[in-house]
Amino acid sequence: MDTKKNSIQKIKIRKTLRMSIFEGSFSGISASIFEYFIRPLALFLNASLFQIGILSSIPQLLISVTQLYLPDFLKKFKSRRNFVSLCALIQAFMVIPIILVHFVPKNLQIPLLISFYCLYAIIGSMIVPVWASLMSDIVPKRIKGLYFGRRAMVIGISSLVVVLFMGYLLQVSLQKVFWGFVVIFTFACVLRIISSFILMRHYDAPLNIKPEHHFSFFQFLKRSKTGNFGKYVFFVSAMSFSVFIASPYFSVYMLKRIHFGYIEYTIISVSPLLFGLLLKPVWGRIGDKFGNLFVIRVCSLVIALVPAAWLVSNNFYWLLLIQVPSGLAWSGFNLCTLNFIYDSAIPEKRVRCISYFNTMYTFSACAGAFLSGLLANYVPELWGERLLSIFAISAILRGITLLFFYNRVKEVKQVRPFKLEKEYFKEIIPVFRPNRGYIRPVSVDIHQDISCPAKTHNLKKGL
Repeated sequence: MDTKKNSIQKIKIRKTLRMSIFEGSFSGISASIFEYFIRPLALFLNASLFQIGILSSIPQLLISVTQLYLPDFLKKFKSRRNFVSLCALIQAFMVIPIILVHFVPKNLQIPLLISFYCLYAIIGSMIVPVWASLMSDIVPKRIKGLYFGRRAMVIGISSLVVVLFMGYLLQVSLQKVFWGFVVIFTFACVLRIISSFILMRHYDAPLNIKPEHHFSFFQFLKRSKTGNFGKYVFFVSAMSFSVFIASPYFSVYMLKRIHFGYIEYTIISVSPLLFGLLLKPVWGRIGDKFGNLFVIRVCSLVIALVPAAWLVSNNFYWLLLIQVPSGLAWSGFNLCTLNFIYDSAIPEKRVRCISYFNTMYTFSACAGAFLSGLLANYVPELWGERLLSIFAISAILRGITLLFFYNRVKEVKQVRPFKLEKEYFKEIIPVFRPNRGYIRPVSVDIHQDISCPAKTHNLKKGL
């Protein structure tokens, strides 16, 4: 009986791994549309620099608060799958009021846009830790980096194609730009609804959380002084603060300062995604073999230099060129920051760990965006432009963050030291071979693979 049950479970898991690729494409496109076009929509509605800062900071602040209560709120749901599916459906319909803000009085348009976008972002943030917890229990440990890397690559390709087309759509509808935005965000709504239905068909891995797995946010902060995971969270949070000093204003700089068209803006914005796509599986494989922290450190060094490169020239081709290292670095950083948490936390604590991580990360992002919003009109001009001063400040803070935390965070799993040797690259490059499909490397004994808690470095102190 147990053998038959395990066989059925394996079939469900394999189907889930395949469906998750398709679901990720739909949800990824929807999220990318908001990521790349919510600020252009605000600028179309004549938002000021300060309001752009608020649009970027307030959602992050509210998300950080929401994440604190998410693990306890999740207890009311017996199913992680049902929870993420319901939240995805609600999030999809939040697109409707965002579109309708154009029809309210002008003095209310930006405040309402910010309010509705906050609700959209909060609901979306509730999905991430729960979905990550569910999928990390489903994906076999030995291919986590590879699977999530390849999944991210598929999401990136589909998002890239759609976002480029949407940028072209806005450009050709200059006489009726608002209706271009209506088409774009309506499409995002439809895709999120489809994503919700696919999520309902996922395998719902059981999770038994006991009272001893509970720890409060303040307990987490207290232990972070000595725990490795706590130091890691502070490192990524400090990097988030530094990044969001500049992040909200790249779109403003391109559209309002150097007057790029929507096509040029879209090409520059999505080009990091394009350049990072092919390396997603490679970063995942490197993280599996040599440690996620190794990838994070390498990518952080490049990320620290990206804003400084914007100071060199505002030429379109130069800005396009610097997106190559930016895209490669961000693809590895984004992938391995979450994979590091998968390695650090046992399944029963994973939702809470990811939630607290998101609280710190988003609060830091909020603080960075809000501070830059206050400074944007007062910092000294650099080569005749204040936003370039903001970019320079961001670059300096990123570098300081990397230097301060470089040796303070330790890898949590046993890995080999990376060496520039041919044999090492043979284990990484085969990820591109066409006969290695997305699902083929799945472990034969999936049940055994997902039931073993992750071994951690100083876990008790860190969590």
